[in-house]
Amino acid sequence: MSKQVRFSIFSFKGGVGKSTIAYFLARNLSEKYRVLLVDRDYTNTIGKIFGLETGLINVISDGAEGRFITDEGNLRVLSLVSYFPSSLPSVKELAGVYSEILKGMEVVITDNPPGIDDIAGLEFKGYYEAVGEVHCNGFYVTAPGIALDLTLNHLGDIGRTMRNLVPRITYFRTAALIINMIRGNISEVLDNIRLRVPGVRVVGIPFYRDLLFQGFNRISTIPDMSELISVVEEIVTGGGG
Repeated sequence: MSKQVRFSIFSFKGGVGKSTIAYFLARNLSEKYRVLLVDRDYTNTIGKIFGLETGLINVISDGAEGRFITDEGNLRVLSLVSYFPSSLPSVKELAGVYSEILKGMEVVITDNPPGIDDIAGLEFKGYYEAVGEVHCNGFYVTAPGIALDLTLNHLGDIGRTMRNLVPRITYFRTAALIINMIRGNISEVLDNIRLRVPGVRVVGIPFYRDLLFQGFNRISTIPDMSELISVVEEIVTGGGG
């Protein structure tokens, strides 16, 4: 792999399993690659699972104390925010620390709040400042029903926003549309969705009751993400381009 490959997990509605997918995707990929999982969401869901008390931006802006980064084998987890900071650091301030965190990483995965916000935008610009290049392989996570309609109506919005933030972006592409928590016949559900989004890779993940009631870090059954992993591997082995 000649350069880091970035993946961003997006959604337009909360509660569709976005952080769950980011968590298991990072865990899986870390068996083969050096992975940085960046929690860009104010809820700090992933950061809390790994025992992170605060976020890097809170440390830079407010002098907050506590861990914002941890390593477990090939997996490095970074929390950007645990609460809304009093101010946002400059791009250069963030990039100065971020560049050290990124060293040695092969894959970067960002978990985002629903939609896009200033923290996500700052990370994107900070990465560009630190590395000299930025790109995005976007995974859009949704569930069947209204969440799916909302996602399809706004599928191109985040890409346009990212291109405005960093006009020299190498590329932004929709790597896959992930339909999570499918009940019933998965093939039938996906076939109907593919008719609505020709040319977009559509991946399905079934509904797991334990995930809903126990939390994704405590279940014994790992969701079947084999098709999603195949999509990622195609991109990674192709150098991300």
